[in-house]
Amino acid sequence: MRFVLAVAAWALVSSFPQGKLFRMEREDSDLVALRAEGRLKAPAWAVREALVHAFENDRISPYLAERKVLHAEGCRGGGKDLPDCRRIWAYERYEPPLMSARDYSFRMEVVGDDADKGGAFELRWTLDESHGAPPEGAVHMVRNTGAWEISPAGPEESQFTYRIDADPGGSVASWIVNMANKSQVPAVIAAVEEDARKRALARPRGAAPVTPGSPGLPGKPQSVSQE
Repeated sequence: MRFVLAVAAWALVSSFPQGKLFRMEREDSDLVALRAEGRLKAPAWAVREALVHAFENDRISPYLAERKVLHAEGCRGGGKDLPDCRRIWAYERYEPPLMSARDYSFRMEVVGDDADKGGAFELRWTLDESHGAPPEGAVHMVRNTGAWEISPAGPEESQFTYRIDADPGGSVASWIVNMANKSQVPAVIAAVEEDARKRALARPRGAAPVTPGSPGLPGKPQSVSQE
């Protein structure tokens, strides 16, 4: 019964080429949590690669002005960041138009990855200042929790679920934030699909993709702290 009630709390907001967008009201805030689900025209392993390199793409991570890895765990082959580490703590600063800069420290983790074996991939993140708080100079985000869940839907397509529950902080009206997120989420998903399709086309036929945190190099998993 509890599960049924949780599902019923999500209300359909809109449809877009890759799927549908849902919202859920929060009891403690006027900002809504969002969930999108649907299908991408790219294989699961390629979507995974797009996601673990999202900070390199200004359409997947729009307005990202600064990024710094603070600590990393589960790393192989001398890696210090995604995709060579399973878990990172990082700082990011965004400079969107018409509002003050926003920043936050967070933890991002590859929860599961069987994409190379025809299975699923899951990436999660949440605010976490255990390896460094954001410096002064920007509005600190109050909440930013989310996840990507990717599973194969045939050799060239994949199913996705994307969740985001964020509060940018500051004095921006809640209705403005909700409206911006409603348009931004489909745009980010379209950018992920485009990037993943490019990666799939660029990979030599028969080449095995590299698993995040397991680059196929010798050595034990490491923890890395960044100064």
